[in-house]
Amino acid sequence: MVQITQPPQASCFIIQFRFATGFRVKDSADQSPTVAPTHASRPHVARLLATLTSAFGWLMCTLATGAVAAFAALVLGTRPCWLILVLALPLTLVLKTCGCLHVRWPAVVAVFAVLVAGFYATCLVAVARIAAVTGFPFGQAFRIGGAGLTLQVAMLGLDALDVLVFAAAAAIAASFGAWLAHPRTRH
Repeated sequence: MVQITQPPQASCFIIQFRFATGFRVKDSADQSPTVAPTHASRPHVARLLATLTSAFGWLMCTLATGAVAAFAALVLGTRPCWLILVLALPLTLVLKTCGCLHVRWPAVVAVFAVLVAGFYATCLVAVARIAAVTGFPFGQAFRIGGAGLTLQVAMLGLDALDVLVFAAAAAIAASFGAWLAHPRTRH
């Protein structure tokens, strides 16, 4: 679409070409800007890509925390719940740094991350126990036992204290996540 207009204070004509992509090109003698985006930013596509990137970062940070907790639990000979309690604050801080807590409910995101990390750590320790009992390598022990055996062994290893420690880690992550996301005035 071509549009020719004459501004009231100018003695020149402005010719605008509007393309299907949403850009306008102005041709004028008064050296006004030549490219003015009308729909240059695609808010829906940008928001979708930002959400997917944030979700991928959240998942990687959460699973990495669970793997670190499981490895440390196996090396130290302790339950993974205690290590998740220790790693709740660093996980929440990393989620804030990665931009995963820039949502409407940052405390819920932090709680869900800690609980998923705890679940993953517990399942990894359960697979290690299955591998130790059967004598299979780690990956083969999971493939042979499957998710059902892994969940059963993980549930057998949980007691009320473990559940309370996971709940405490989730509460710590919720309060720290809400505190990190809360806008503070800088003096």
